[in-house]
Amino acid sequence: MSKVLAAHQPNYLPWAGLFFKLGQADVWVIADDVQYTSQGLVNRNRIRTPAGWQWLSVPVLSRGRGPQRINEVETDPASTWRRKHWKALQCNYRRAPYFALHAPFLEAVYSREWPRLLDLNLELCFYMMRQFGITLELRRSSQQELRQERTARLVDMTLACGCDVYLAGGGASREYLEEEAFSCAGVECRFSDFAHPVYPQCWPGFEPNMTALDLLLNCGPDSRRVLLGH
Repeated sequence: MSKVLAAHQPNYLPWAGLFFKLGQADVWVIADDVQYTSQGLVNRNRIRTPAGWQWLSVPVLSRGRGPQRINEVETDPASTWRRKHWKALQCNYRRAPYFALHAPFLEAVYSREWPRLLDLNLELCFYMMRQFGITLELRRSSQQELRQERTARLVDMTLACGCDVYLAGGGASREYLEEEAFSCAGVECRFSDFAHPVYPQCWPGFEPNMTALDLLLNCGPDSRRVLLGH
């Protein structure tokens, strides 16, 4: 029986597509030592609002620090982002059927200080994994000896974790991954075929690509079936 590995950055309030991929995997390698980019999703994501959607962004310390790895990034202690994010979630999701179920956890998260962005992201991500009923082995790329070239790095990662299948995202991954390199190493490269589910949201119409928290707050215990089909 195949053992499947997925690798992904630890994003802030990740979207449903990440959890769909993790739901098909046996091992998740948290890519915590790749370079942080300010325009990515490591420190921000989108929530549903009456006007459509808005970003929730965690301010980080970057001035004078040069390139940073994700596991080196620190949040800005002078910012009031925690209060703002919690208020935004309350204002926009208080009518969601399952907001009250998840509110105690969320309030506790936003009441704490989070010096490191990575710790915050993993706290939120692991909580959502539990709510989706996703259990798998967790590893960190920073704890592995890996080559730097992108495909070679993923091949090394897959073999180091005792897996024989690498599960890639279905988007840009198809453009840059060298599938032949996987084959030569005896690893099968698969692509996650995620079709975004449509489900009831708090406001008229449907906005895709929100944080997966949007799904949990609106669908509660049914979220796993909506996301994974079972």
